[in-house]
Amino acid sequence: SYVSPNQYENELNVQAHYRTTGPEIWKQTQGKISYFFAGFGTCGTITGIGRYLKEQNPGIKIIGVEPSSADHKLPGMKRITGLDEEYIPKILDRSVIDDTVEVDDDNAYRTAIELARKDGIPVGPTTGAILYVALQYAKSHKGLAIAISPDDAFKYTSFYQEVLEKESTETGE
Repeated sequence: SYVSPNQYENELNVQAHYRTTGPEIWKQTQGKISYFFAGFGTCGTITGIGRYLKEQNPGIKIIGVEPSSADHKLPGMKRITGLDEEYIPKILDRSVIDDTVEVDDDNAYRTAIELARKDGIPVGPTTGAILYVALQYAKSHKGLAIAISPDDAFKYTSFYQEVLEKESTETGE
C-alpha cells in the first residue's frame, strides 16, 4: 500500500498556496503588491497564489517564468510554451497568468551567483531564473513586486560547477 500525492494534479497543492502563501504575501505587502513572479513547476504555487491575489485585486499582474529552451538545466522548472497538453500540470489555471517570460540557463545561473556574492543569499538556479525575470521587468514597470524563491543553492552546488569553471576561464583566475 502506498500514497502518491502527485503534486502536478493534486488540487491540495494549489489550496496550500491559496490558503497560506497568498494571504501571507497580501498581508506582508499590505495589499500594495503590483506584480507576482513564479516559475512554472508543479504550478501549484503560481495557481494558488495567483488566484488569491487576483481575488484581492484583479489588477495584480501574475508573471510566469519558464526556461527558454526545452533542453534546460533549471531543476524543477517546466517550459509550458509548446509543451503537449498531456505534460502540462493539470492544476495550472492559465486564467490567472498575465504574462509568461522566458529565461535562459546562463542568465538564471549568473543571477543566482550574483545574489550569493553581493547579498550573501545562496539560492538555486530556479530562484535565479525568477529573480532575473523580475529584475528585467523592473526596468520598465513600476510597482511593488514579489518573486518567489523555491530553492536554495545547497541542493544544487554541483549544478554551479560548470558555470563557475567557465567564468574562471574567461577571467583567467
